[in-house]
Amino acid sequence: MGNRETLGIKMQHKGYDHIILLAHGSPDPLWKQPFEALYQDVSKSYGESNASLAYMELTSPSLEDVVALLNKDVRKVAVLPLFLAVGRHLRHDVPAQIKALQNDHLQIDLLPPIGDDVIVKQAMQTVVANHLGKV
Repeated sequence: MGNRETLGIKMQHKGYDHIILLAHGSPDPLWKQPFEALYQDVSKSYGESNASLAYMELTSPSLEDVVALLNKDVRKVAVLPLFLAVGRHLRHDVPAQIKALQNDHLQIDLLPPIGDDVIVKQAMQTVVANHLGKV
């Protein structure tokens, strides 16, 4: 089975036309590599036209840049923060950005950060146990 974009399947998982992976950002190009690798995997699964990677600050593209480049057919977007926890950015900054970017034709939903997901928490516990020599 080819990727969904090749097959002409529009991403409608949980009702979203597009997902934006949102990382904090850093001017260090090495810092960005894991996020860019994740984005590549996501875009292969859901299609490049259905996924984007944006950064909160210190690098580009920004959330505003990504939203400006969305196809005009996109009506409902999910922003998935690649953050471990909710802090100032996710309580104040990102919601304000989203509010400014939404309009009558574009709904943007802020999802919980990946660190809130039980699977991520279990993975972190496994990594700690591996480092401590426990399985």
